[in-house]
Amino acid sequence: MPLLRHAVWIALLLAASFAVGGSPSSRPLDLPSGGRGVAEDEEETPESIQFFGSIYEGDGFFFLLDKSGSMYGTKMAVLQSEVMSSLAELSEPSEFGIVAFSGDVQAYSTAPTPASSIAVSTAQSWVEGLVPYGPTHMLGGAAQILTISQLSTRASRSVISVGDGLPNGPGPEQTLAGILLLNTEDLPFHTILIGAGDGAAQFMSDLANLTGGTFRCVEL
Repeated sequence: MPLLRHAVWIALLLAASFAVGGSPSSRPLDLPSGGRGVAEDEEETPESIQFFGSIYEGDGFFFLLDKSGSMYGTKMAVLQSEVMSSLAELSEPSEFGIVAFSGDVQAYSTAPTPASSIAVSTAQSWVEGLVPYGPTHMLGGAAQILTISQLSTRASRSVISVGDGLPNGPGPEQTLAGILLLNTEDLPFHTILIGAGDGAAQFMSDLANLTGGTFRCVEL
């Protein structure tokens, strides 16, 4: 009797197989529990760029650049070279944005830009054309780069801010408070100080620490 039940059970399974796929061998093999194939299981390797000697990882890089008058000469030339080199390291799945500030604010684009070869080349030319002049009104630039970064859908975004002195119009305390208020997505600010100008190290260090970013000082 047990053998009969066993035979009936096998017959029912075979009948179901033919009904679904035409033959038992046409049924797809079951994957292990939770499996979706090798390609889907592998996590994407994050993008990485080198900038002023440090490595930054992510899939969205948003540059905030000081183009005030004190950046004139070697500082601006080095900054432009570093930004252009970093852009060249990006691949198309990542996005970028660039804002330069002094007494006014200039943006390469008002939206995040996928890092296609054409976009990178155009952005490099834009950076190369920056001319330093005027005061250091950082808060306006920070507001613009945060607006751009918040339009991005990339999962791992950060702001990379470079300058050589304290912000003015408003001053450092108001600028720091303003950035923290505007940074609604808690993006890290990686700050780079060129030179040692006028207490700016403390300001940039505070900005990095309060947002979960990194700080470094570069001597030229």
